[in-house]
Amino acid sequence: MPFQKRYKSGNTPWEIHRADHNLINIVRHTPIQPCKALDIGCGSGDNVIWLQQQGFEAVGIDKTEIAINQAREKTRKAKSDCLFYELDFFGNHLPGLPYDFAFDRGCLHHFRDGKLVQFAEKVAEILKNGGLWLTLTGNVDETRKGPGPPQLSARQIVNAVEPCFEILSLIANRFDTDQEIPPKNWVCLMRKK
Repeated sequence: MPFQKRYKSGNTPWEIHRADHNLINIVRHTPIQPCKALDIGCGSGDNVIWLQQQGFEAVGIDKTEIAINQAREKTRKAKSDCLFYELDFFGNHLPGLPYDFAFDRGCLHHFRDGKLVQFAEKVAEILKNGGLWLTLTGNVDETRKGPGPPQLSARQIVNAVEPCFEILSLIANRFDTDQEIPPKNWVCLMRKK
């Protein structure tokens, strides 16, 4: 089901209405200092708002109009000055280039094969030299019954990103979710070569 329809129906299990604990842990414990940050596929904006509250100059992009409208409303309520744009990551010019930090929670895992490499190359294009990218992807090591996020293997991630990025950490964990059993994920932090 395309994302616009999912948002219209309210069938958005990835929307947890708070910043993902994986992002919080990496930013606080790496640590990643406040800088220009881009959330790719930001959904309704909770991670962008959290980054802004930590002192980042945070921008969110998503190609789903409903999600961007929700993000802008949350920004108004939070009295924040985050910027959100309805954009296709591949198809549109991105504002504010270059960035120091890129984050995606569940974008990379929607691609396969050559598109994985293209996504990694695009992230590298928008980052300054030495810029950081944190991606959270579904983990193929999980066997589950029923729906869940798309899954990648560690090998797929490594093969896609290594031409442009040095992998600083690749950790098996779980998505932050309201589900009783959160889906497994990969938490991968990289530095642009």
